[in-house]
Amino acid sequence: MRDVGVVHLVRRANGTAPLERFLQSYRAHSTGADHELLLILKGFGGRLPAEYASLLANTPHRTLALPDRGFDLEPYFTAVAHFEHRYFCFFNSFSRILEPDWLAKLRAPLASRSVGLVSATASYQSFAAGHAARERELTAMPLAARLRARLRHIAGETTFSGRTQRAAAWLLGAAGLWDPARYFPPFPNYHVRTNAFMASRDVLAGIRLRPVRFKLSAFALESGKDGLTAQVARAGLAALVVDRDGATFDKERWHLSDTFRQSRQQALLVADNQTDAYDQADAAGRAGLSRLAWGEFARPA
Repeated sequence: MRDVGVVHLVRRANGTAPLERFLQSYRAHSTGADHELLLILKGFGGRLPAEYASLLANTPHRTLALPDRGFDLEPYFTAVAHFEHRYFCFFNSFSRILEPDWLAKLRAPLASRSVGLVSATASYQSFAAGHAARERELTAMPLAARLRARLRHIAGETTFSGRTQRAAAWLLGAAGLWDPARYFPPFPNYHVRTNAFMASRDVLAGIRLRPVRFKLSAFALESGKDGLTAQVARAGLAALVVDRDGATFDKERWHLSDTFRQSRQQALLVADNQTDAYDQADAAGRAGLSRLAWGEFARPA
């Protein structure tokens, strides 16, 4: 059995392009560590279409087929239960590896018993603080403008279920039944981003999971008071960011790593759609995204 399972989520609804980009980056960069590639095939049913099979033809891998429901973290933990590796490294559908020996760089800090979790990116962003700021903004608006802003926010979701969840959160909040401050820490909310993150089977087995059926519950598992990083911290273990050179940063220094929404993200080890959004934004957009992630520590390009 190989020591590390590298888990990549392949969602049929995304088409072949994200898988093709991931595989190009995977083949182009040495890993530096023995591993097995494990693909979660989400929403494919019983047979892999020919265009996907063709992309994977020359890449050794094993697969786990799952229905297309929920969000990324739940399938990741299903993979931990299904496969037998000692360590797991997880990539979302839009991941692209940027540097050689990326797996060795992520694996090395986990040799320390004091380290429970590593990731290519992290953030201080607080869902609770962001929600409170938006509510203050909305409360200052005239009623008609406030209503239009809320409707635009709901319509901004691309899926029916997402729009339904935003509408429900609005109505529950108006009724006093939903307050993000109950579930999310204030700023700075230390949490690793759950893309290109890695941990041992033992640490992952100790994580308490709740059903992840809604986007807010996915956010809570990533960055909530009882989320992945928070549970690892309560176990007395550190969560570190690893940059392109293999340098590590503890939580008080994450903002210095220049990996996520900071400077030009020039030390980034693994890219994804969120790091791409920062790269493609104009100066004002990058400034806003950097402030959301890092607050007073923001240093946008």
